[in-house]
Amino acid sequence: MPKRSSVSPKQILELLERQTYRCALSGRELTPETASLDHCLPLSRGGAHDISNVQVLDFQVNSAKGTMTIDEFVAMCRDVAGHGEECKHST
Repeated sequence: MPKRSSVSPKQILELLERQTYRCALSGRELTPETASLDHCLPLSRGGAHDISNVQVLDFQVNSAKGTMTIDEFVAMCRDVAGHGEECKHST
């Protein structure tokens, strides 16, 4: 029997309101078409499907984050941004 969800639609709406309808990581404005529920600690890495372990992200941000933790994802973004700046200056 599948495990029952411990995240209710009401909790997600309250979370969206706390996030002021912005992506928790990028600050992008969220719409019903772009919002995506993310597990801070991915389920595949032992995270729980619980309101304390979820945030709402822009779909593209969540797709890029994949199964990384928040710290891993932010570190990767810093690497990419830093390298991108290096590439701009070398042309």
